[in-house]
Amino acid sequence: MAEHNWIHGHHGKQRANKKSWLCLFALLLTLPYLLRADTIYLKNGRQITAQVTKEDSKQVFYELDGGEYAVPKSIVDHIDRSPAASTPRQPADSRPARNLALPLPSPVESSGEPSSAVVHDNAVDEAYLRRLQSEVEHDPSPANLRQLKQAYHEAAVFLTKAGDPEAAILKYREALKSLPHDRTLTLALGYLLTKQSHHLEAIDLLLPETDRYPSSGDFHVLLGSAYYGLENLDQALAEWKKALAMHDDPRLREVVTNVEHERDVSGTYSELRSQHFLLRYEGQQIESLSGLILASLEGSFQNLVLDLDFYPSEVIVVILYPNQAFRDITRSPAWVGALDDGKIRIPISGLTAMTPELARVLKHELTHSFIRQITLGRCPTWFNEGLAQLEEGATTASLGAALGRGVAGHKVPPFTKLEASFMSLPPDQVGLVYGKSLAALEYLRDTFGMGEILQILKLLSSSDIGTLLQDRLRLSYPAFDEEVSTYVVKRYGS
Repeated sequence: MAEHNWIHGHHGKQRANKKSWLCLFALLLTLPYLLRADTIYLKNGRQITAQVTKEDSKQVFYELDGGEYAVPKSIVDHIDRSPAASTPRQPADSRPARNLALPLPSPVESSGEPSSAVVHDNAVDEAYLRRLQSEVEHDPSPANLRQLKQAYHEAAVFLTKAGDPEAAILKYREALKSLPHDRTLTLALGYLLTKQSHHLEAIDLLLPETDRYPSSGDFHVLLGSAYYGLENLDQALAEWKKALAMHDDPRLREVVTNVEHERDVSGTYSELRSQHFLLRYEGQQIESLSGLILASLEGSFQNLVLDLDFYPSEVIVVILYPNQAFRDITRSPAWVGALDDGKIRIPISGLTAMTPELARVLKHELTHSFIRQITLGRCPTWFNEGLAQLEEGATTASLGAALGRGVAGHKVPPFTKLEASFMSLPPDQVGLVYGKSLAALEYLRDTFGMGEILQILKLLSSSDIGTLLQDRLRLSYPAFDEEVSTYVVKRYGS
């Protein structure tokens, strides 16, 4: 979230000829890739099909859609150079799912520790899995199949908890080769695909299983979440209602009610796409601004790739709302000026031009998207908000003495109380809480360097912040809180 408020109102209607022109323009942009394209394979499994222009010791530069971009070499696995590629680049097939709590217990959770046979020394024993696989190939008895299934499941659970869900996905795929259509393994794989925003893959996997398991609502729940991630709200609602018809669930009913309202509010929005974004908006006034917003987002995307040493594996949905529609959809307090709940949602009524303030809001919310993917959604809010403010270019200097008095007088909650959402904060505390969050990241940057911030960020996917502060900085959580307070008071006084 970002602290920005724009109170204006405007509604408009979309124009079909604009959308047709954009489709034609997008087609024209792909024509150069029919003649020449290289493929950059990233370590997170994503591919970039574009013309690589140059490399240096730190970055790979490529040309795409008329602009030159770069990715850090540290996240590149390898590059296939194809001077005469025969097919155009493939459009991204995933969208981030809103943080709707899936009303389905995670099939990748395990009540006990994995057996030492498959996981030991903090690693998966690949030789043991291959041996079980060989035994099943020679003797596919029920006992051998059960043992293989359990081993793959435990390996995948371990990898998920260790912060590597993509590797867990591969383990479930391997298991399903020997145990095709196994309900538990299929649900677990579908769950991870949906959580990782591989929505088309999830649909391809789950849709046939609804006929094979007609009495299981779990497949419909996951299918609905995958369709929602693809912005297909009608199909998402249809699947969720099928699940409700089989088993009433109050959490799922709440999701259905919220998404029905979202569909009613934003069902007539137009779309604009780029390599990394799907932008949805309504009205001719916003239409003229949408291209500028998309360009700003793409520029911020490239900056964040370099700053955070991470290349997101999903297309990011950005929705521009009239102010009242934003309040209706997000149900956020009046002080919230933008929101990232898996989709970046921004109230934009009354704006007709790109402003520095809007550019900062866009980068702030986009930083949240990066952080969510890097940490698998496990980043404490104070760290999340502090880093987003740092990336947008904010400083604590604007709060100055007020922040100093607040922390010195213990008028701001400790960081242990600021790990969850800030939405329920009293309005008079909001400014100081955001300021303290930013001060924490400024302290980490000035004391330990940005490299340490990035290390903590990446480790948050598999560890909690208190443990990381102790292990890496030799500071207990309370001691860290005191260090930040001292840092603020030293700069601004009490």
